[in-house]
Amino acid sequence: MPTITLYGPLRVPFVTKVRAALGFKKLEYTHHVPESSEDYARWSPKTGLLPALHIDDEIIEDSARILDALDERFPDPPLLSSDPKIARSQRRLEQWVEAALMFYWIHYLRGIADGEMTEPQRGMADEFTQRLDDLVNFLGGRPFFYSDTPSRADFAVYSFLASVSEAVGKEVAEEVDARQPLVEYLS
Repeated sequence: MPTITLYGPLRVPFVTKVRAALGFKKLEYTHHVPESSEDYARWSPKTGLLPALHIDDEIIEDSARILDALDERFPDPPLLSSDPKIARSQRRLEQWVEAALMFYWIHYLRGIADGEMTEPQRGMADEFTQRLDDLVNFLGGRPFFYSDTPSRADFAVYSFLASVSEAVGKEVAEEVDARQPLVEYLS
């Protein structure tokens, strides 16, 4: 069995996504949390960004690439549906979540750092709730997005919903909690 080491801060959605995939595949790994800026450069020499995954001597950066590598090396259970159409939908949702929710997360964090929300930031809060409604619609009546089993799309959604509530405060958690399908999904 190869030696697997994950590098990245706790509670960061991209790291949480990789941890979820490793757990889903029941892979043993060691997780190191950075303590200084030097750790970023040492663990991720090409970009300095985390997460990074080391499998033996290979360094894989970027959460999407990490999940691709995990599926290639450890195909069971797969992180995508065997149906190509569903697999495309799962990949698109993963990309959408990471682009859309990160955008709102950054603006929420900026408002908190500035000490108060500006009018445009409050408008974004409304848009964020619409994105949560989009997720409810994408989920439909299924237990997971586009499937009856978890996929990389689910790990992306879960990682952002779980992390965003902690990062930006109770208002976001209340918006998630107001959507029963998302509450059930997170449980």
